[in-house]
This record gives sequence, C-alpha cells and structure tokens, in this order.
Amino acid sequence: MKRLRGPQFDAVWADEVGCAAVDKATNEPNRFVDLKSSESGLPRASNGIRDDYIQMQYLRAIYGHYKDAAMNPVSPVTGLRMVDTDRIHVWAWDARPFPAFPGNSELWSDNVNYSRGHWINGRAASRPLSFVVAEICERSGVTSYDVSALYGVVRGYLVDDVTTARSALQPLMVAYGFDAVERGGVLVFPTVAPVWMLMSPRTHWFMNAVMRA
Repeated sequence: MKRLRGPQFDAVWADEVGCAAVDKATNEPNRFVDLKSSESGLPRASNGIRDDYIQMQYLRAIYGHYKDAAMNPVSPVTGLRMVDTDRIHVWAWDARPFPAFPGNSELWSDNVNYSRGHWINGRAASRPLSFVVAEICERSGVTSYDVSALYGVVRGYLVDDVTTARSALQPLMVAYGFDAVERGGVLVFPTVAPVWMLMSPRTHWFMNAVMRA
C-alpha cells in the first residue's frame, strides 16, 4: 500500500473548504450558527464575535499550503500536483447578489446568519491590513518595510487626492491601532492596540466611522 502514497498517486480534488467568519472558527471550520438548525453551534472556545479576519487567514493558509511545491509535490507519473488548487471550491459563494443578500430581509430570512456565517460574498474583495499598508509603501517608493505585525481586514479604502504616504497611512493607523518606526533602515509597523480590541464590534464601528469621515 505504501506505493500508493505520495505524489505518484492520482491527483486529488479538494471539493470543498470553508470557515465561518466568527471568533476561533478555525478550531472547527465546519461549525455554523443558524438558530433554525439542530446542528447550529459555535466553534470550540469561540466567544461568538464576528471575525472576518480569521476566515480570510484560513483561506490564505489553505491556498498557501497547497501552492507550496514542497507540501503539494508534482507527480512524476501524471505531471499534476497531488491537490489541484484550481479545483478547490470555497463554501460558500451564494448565487444571491451582494448586498441584496443579506440586505433584503423581507426576501431572505436567513440573512441574519450572514455576519458570522461561511459566506464569502461581500468579503472576497477585502484585503489584509498588511497588504494595504505594503501597497501604500510601494507606491511611495519605500521598499524596505515590515508589515508582519499588522492584523485586520480592510473592506475598502480610497485615497482620492494626490497626497503623501504618511497622510494616506494616518487614518489606517488611527483606526487599526498601529505605529510606524524606523529600525535599522527598515520602516516597521508595530501593532499598538491589542488584537482582541481590533476584533471587537465596537472597534469595527469606530473603523467604519473613521473611514467615512
């Protein structure tokens, strides 16, 4: 049976992956909150708070793992990776258009499950905070930077005027609680606010208010 193991084995289709947008969802990615279902429940040790970031990190980890040639080698027989990442399907992309779903509660009663559910509609276009800060740095000509300590999801950010990188970063720094310091020729962005604070509903409200200001 050992000869059937390894990259020489037939390529596998990872039919479905998914993770709810709720605190500690990666402990049990299959768990979901739906008060109308007998299977409804929170992931182990979850506090029940909405967390889009952990859903994003879960998907980044899955795709990052299987796109690594060392973790997902090519078969010398078939010429294919053991797991074909092009055939990984994420649960759930809903055919109902966003934001009509979950916005239209008169038409769809399950819209109450969206905020902490598996849906990626309305979330797939979001970006990690670290990506947004890195892009601002690159566009301003700064190439030596460290954004590894930044956490959070940016659902949308617009720089609508010709401005400096500092001005572009300032609203993000205030909303997400991070700083910018130079260390050994590298522009480092350390997180000042605790991660739990960044994930709280009150902070989400504050971030949205800052972005609208």
